[in-house]
Order: sequence, then structure tokens, then C-alpha cells
Amino acid sequence: SQNGDAGTAGARAGAAGNAGASGSAGAAATAGAGGSATGGAAGSATGGAAGAASGGAAGSATGGTGGSATGGAAGSATGGVGGGAAGGSNADGGVPLSGASRCVAGKYLVCESFESTAKGAVPMGWTRDSDASIVGVDDAQSARGAHALRLGASINGWRRIVMPATSFGSAHWGRIFYKVQLPAPKINGYLHSTLVTLVGKNPQGAGDEEVRVVDTVEDPTGKHQFLYNVQPTGAEFGTGSNYNWHYDGQWHCAEWHIDATTQSYHFYFDDAEVTQIAKMNGAGNLVGTGIPNVFASLKVGWWNYQAVAAADLGFVAWIDEVAIDVNRIGCAN
Repeated sequence: SQNGDAGTAGARAGAAGNAGASGSAGAAATAGAGGSATGGAAGSATGGAAGAASGGAAGSATGGTGGSATGGAAGSATGGVGGGAAGGSNADGGVPLSGASRCVAGKYLVCESFESTAKGAVPMGWTRDSDASIVGVDDAQSARGAHALRLGASINGWRRIVMPATSFGSAHWGRIFYKVQLPAPKINGYLHSTLVTLVGKNPQGAGDEEVRVVDTVEDPTGKHQFLYNVQPTGAEFGTGSNYNWHYDGQWHCAEWHIDATTQSYHFYFDDAEVTQIAKMNGAGNLVGTGIPNVFASLKVGWWNYQAVAAADLGFVAWIDEVAIDVNRIGCAN
């Protein structure tokens, strides 16, 4: 019922025209409740077009591809490659990762390395939110150790794994490593994809919602932005960065910090904060954040809301070393 909200959601999504991008999410409305097979398809068919039509142009006009004044390609002082403090372009080469998994029992509230999971299966404590032939552990790629979660190609829709959020609260740090197989698909418009989302009840009474903490939108040239995006029951909202990044076939590190008590959110790419999408509202100010006090579940994987060409098949990606804790984990740990 919310597929038509795509364009208006885009107009609200904030800086850098993310909403055209974000607004094209269409099916994202169903994502708040986990999504359904029919909702996903309808979203991409109707919402996708609306998003691109009403938000896409604005997105390219305001988002642009230029780096921010304080961005650039320089690495951060802590050693992350690519992306300045305000979000510059990532350098080819990704995060230098190798060696054994660093997930140790009791080290963090959540630490999933996929090492003890058989090929084709999903880890204990997680359930598969897609077809078994599309999502499963694989040994062809890994950031560390020998295994990672493989997300197979799909023209659109979700392929991810889900776990209850009982081991961590709404104030936490999270970290994943991810890699996208090249060539990454593009469309003649904006392509919105979610990698990590937290599911809870909208604190303003708008029903179930997805709080998308690792989220991207790709523009027609293949550049992508990062965005903070929330999909309650109703119009989605969020804030996006400039379109300064590209999928380069390398492993990268994505981190987030979220806190309901201060209604704050921060995102980091390869150790450097993307400050354009930071949220620091303060206690009780829910506008533009909508962070619930309790999350019900964590979903990790890939959801592209618009359909790519059948010849492209869709994104193939890997995720590794999923970690959550009360303190920042970082990319080196």
C-alpha cells in the first residue's frame, strides 16, 4: 500500500538527493515487517519508477559526484584506506585483511565469523530470509579465515540472514566487512540497496520499522552514496551523503553507532566517518531519526529495491566478521 510513497519519501530524504535514491525504495515499505514476496515485487515495479521519476533527478542535481571540501581520497589517521573524515572517494584496494578470524567467544556481544558453519548453510542462531540457493556460507571469498556469507545474484528483492536482537540494546556499535563482485549492476536510474538493518517499533507510533544502518544508493554512473534510512509504516525518511564511492571488488569495512537515548547515529567507512549522514538529535527528538528503545532483530545481507536488467542478474556480494558491542570495534579487530 506504500509503493506510491517512493517519490515523496525521496523528496524528504535529505541532503545529496538521497531520496530520489532512497525514495525509489518503493518496496522498502514492506521491509519494515520483513517484506513479503509480493510486496517486494510490487515495490520495485511501482515504487521504483516513482522514486526515479520524482527523486532521481533531484538526487543527481543535489547529490553530485564531487568530493566534499574536507573529504578526498586520503586515508584516515587511524589507518583506514579511502575516505576522508567527511566522506571522500574510496581508494581501490579496500581494507587490507587476511589471517585467521578474530571472533573469539565472549569478545563482543555478537561476533559471527561464519568459520564453524558448513558451506551452503547459515550460522546457528540465524535464520535465512531468502531462498536457500541464494544465501549461504561459502569458502570462495573471505575477509578473514576461510568462510564468509555469500549473497547470490537476484534481479531484485532480499537475500539475508536474521537473528533476534536479544543480546544487544539499542545503544551499540556494529561492524561488518563486505565485498561486491564486479561488474556491479547499474540501472538507468537510482538503485537503493540495504546491507544491514535493525527492526523495531517506530517510537512515534508508525508501526514496525526498519532502521537501515548500512545502506547505499547507486546513481546511473555507478557511483554510490551512503545513507541513514528509516522505513516505518508510512513514508520513509533519511539523510544521504554525496555520491563519492564505487563498488571496486575489494573488501571494505562498514561501522555504525546508534543510540536511542540520544537519538544519534554515526557511520564509518574504512575507519573514516561519513559525517554527512551523522545524526545527533538529543534525547526525545525523534524527527529524522526515529530510533526505538528496543530492537527485535538484526538483518544482514543484501536487498536491492529496484530491478536490474535480467542480463545483470543482480549483485553478488560477501559479508564477513559481523560484530556488535557496547564499545567501538573498529576495522583492525
